Amino acid sequence: MRRRTLETPVIYRLTLALSCAIGLTLAACSGGSGDATAPDADPPTQHPSPNPGPIVDPTPDPQGGIQGSYVLEQINQSKPGQLVTIANPDGTVIGLYRFDAAATSLDLDALQTFDLQLSYTDDKDTFELADEGEFKGVGQAPDGSLPLTFTSKVFDDSFTGVALGDIVAFQYDLDGDGQAETKFGFRRTD
Repeated sequence: MRRRTLETPVIYRLTLALSCAIGLTLAACSGGSGDATAPDADPPTQHPSPNPGPIVDPTPDPQGGIQGSYVLEQINQSKPGQLVTIANPDGTVIGLYRFDAAATSLDLDALQTFDLQLSYTDDKDTFELADEGEFKGVGQAPDGSLPLTFTSKVFDDSFTGVALGDIVAFQYDLDGDGQAETKFGFRRTD
């Protein structure tokens, strides 16, 4: 039996925090005029430093920021190690599982491929699920998140996700019935 998803409280808090940070940054850059692109009403009287430091390209690379190794942070609304009820959207229970954070990982590389290793137990038997394939960014959202599409080479299907900061989350079809029923959140470790 194949076992195999995005909105979590962690993701919601990160999205809210990121939105607030962007708002505060724009307000700070506005020089009091309310327009983030407008010059300060009173320009500085001192000359800028002769060594302004490195010039940073403000254009984000939508794929460049998400490569790395990730550890399991959340399953549905639960933390790794807790018993989690996995159920189909119609309410049919698939199982009650405990996910092992130490043996569960997600790796995203610069070639836009992913490697997912899930390890979990029903407290009687241990299950391992390995998936791999490609991922693509689908344009950056206004909140700064990056919607993702994952295409599995192992199971010949696809699933959707999102990256925001050091979190990648996605909806996954754990039981292989064609319906994504499980929400996973992973945090980058490197």
